[in-house]
Amino acid sequence: MYFHFLTEEQNAIVDKKIRTYSGHAPTLEAALGAVVMGHLWGWRFLKLLHSPMTYKKYEKILGIQFQDFCEERGELYHKSYATQIADKLNSFWAVATGKKKIKDKSKIGDEKEIKKELEGDK
Repeated sequence: MYFHFLTEEQNAIVDKKIRTYSGHAPTLEAALGAVVMGHLWGWRFLKLLHSPMTYKKYEKILGIQFQDFCEERGELYHKSYATQIADKLNSFWAVATGKKKIKDKSKIGDEKEIKKELEGDK
């Protein structure tokens, strides 16, 4: 079992894809990291972090849909600048599709830091 937070069936899917993967090893590694990040931060975070092309590429590599493997908002969702700002703007999909830009959207900070950033945005 690779990931304790995945079901046995989900681990089997990931295991099969790892064992049959042919391609650039760092890309596989990044896709596996996305599973971990998605579990902790949620699939919404992954949508904000990655371009649509990269998001789909990782799903294809692993043979999964992140929305089936990850919660919408994981336990660390609140630690992301991008998710907090997108929520504040009430425009998650505009940020996810790039219609609205967020500076440092891949930054993870503590709650005080994010609150300060959001208050400075007023």
